[in-house]
Amino acid sequence: MTESNNPLDRPYEKEIRKLFYEQQLTLVIVDDDPTGTQTAHDVPVLGHWTEQAFLDEFMNKTPLFFVLANTRSLTQREATARAREIGQNLRKAAEHTGRRFLVISRSDSTLRGYYPSEVEALSHGAGAGNLPTLLIPAFFEGGRITEDNVHYIVEKGEKIPVSETVFAQDKSFGYSNADLTKWVEEKTGGRIPQEAVKSLSISDIEQGEKAIFDRLDALGEDDVMVINNTTYRQLEKTCLALHRLIKKGKGFNFRTAASFVSAFSGMGPLAWHPQNRPSFSGLGGLIIVGSYVKKSTSQLEQLLKKQGIKAIPVAVEKIIAAESSNEAYLQELVKNIETCLTSGIHPVVYTSRNLISGDSPEESLAIGERVTGFLVNLVKNINIQPAFFIAKGGITSNDIAVKGLHMKKGMVLGQIIAGVPVWEMGEETRFPGMPYVVYPGNVGDAESLARVYDLFTANPTK
Repeated sequence: MTESNNPLDRPYEKEIRKLFYEQQLTLVIVDDDPTGTQTAHDVPVLGHWTEQAFLDEFMNKTPLFFVLANTRSLTQREATARAREIGQNLRKAAEHTGRRFLVISRSDSTLRGYYPSEVEALSHGAGAGNLPTLLIPAFFEGGRITEDNVHYIVEKGEKIPVSETVFAQDKSFGYSNADLTKWVEEKTGGRIPQEAVKSLSISDIEQGEKAIFDRLDALGEDDVMVINNTTYRQLEKTCLALHRLIKKGKGFNFRTAASFVSAFSGMGPLAWHPQNRPSFSGLGGLIIVGSYVKKSTSQLEQLLKKQGIKAIPVAVEKIIAAESSNEAYLQELVKNIETCLTSGIHPVVYTSRNLISGDSPEESLAIGERVTGFLVNLVKNINIQPAFFIAKGGITSNDIAVKGLHMKKGMVLGQIIAGVPVWEMGEETRFPGMPYVVYPGNVGDAESLARVYDLFTANPTK
């Protein structure tokens, strides 16, 4: 029988799931923004990282949960401190409960984020010591693959090195190299030279599990290895070897994107449809678009062509220039949104599309924080529960959920389209039970956001 060419086929999923549960440990995914849930379902997502929160999950023997660290919104110093604190609280909770855990630093499939400082701080905080680090930025659902150590985005059948995309030009997390061995040297400031970075090639993987096992087992303390893969089948073969190595006592640090979480746990995606949930009859849904990347802007343009929508732009220049909290402007927007919701109209709130950046990465982050803070305050002041909520952009969706809706624990229901997760808001939130769509800035084609809107607003009787 010939092997499938479909990169999403999962031939070893059941075998891996069995191995995962036999480990009797908890897999903790520390997310630097909330989009790591892109390939998960029916698992908790925590909006805080106290020792008690981890104690509760370990006592319940939760097999897998996500922690919203949101470190990509912080300065490097703040992100490193937060990662260390999360690791320390995990270690303390594990010591109290006797529960084994394995931690994954989940980051962007287009390589934005704080590497290596965040990974090292998380590992040391968790008491893991010096371990080899595996780099696995695969996100097959979004066309992110690694081949011959080069990380690509596949769009319309064309492989584009990530260094040639807009993501590499990010004001806070830009980089020059798509070859991950060179990328490691770049990100470590030369501390780890390119020639020191190890590689598990696709040809290594195709040799079989013993070859993979031996290559991974030979890694020493502080080694870094790029894991190449273009399909789930290849990644699952690596995961089979990893499970056997971990059972033997071998430890690893992980810097990954979303596909590894799914492959390692043997958890396939789950399609979720709004018709599976009760609706809030007659009310409108709320869409907030904070992400300003080109893909988000093209998706917004298509969404605004839809019927039943009211466009509500938010002037970023006005937010940044205001010396006060701009309360009058905020209340005007709130009133506009609530009028739409009660009338069954779906307000689309979006930040103005021209990017305003600072003279340094820190200044750019501060501007982004002020804009996101305004959107959070907007949500805090809305007193009508929307029928649904779509938040576009990683940092935007994190802060709205945690700071605006006061989410401490949600549940990942599944994906409304590939790579776009839906959470159910917990009882402690301002809008309990509401479906909340976490729409990453860098996922989908121009029509994808409009398709998600159509799924929520289609009349099921038609």
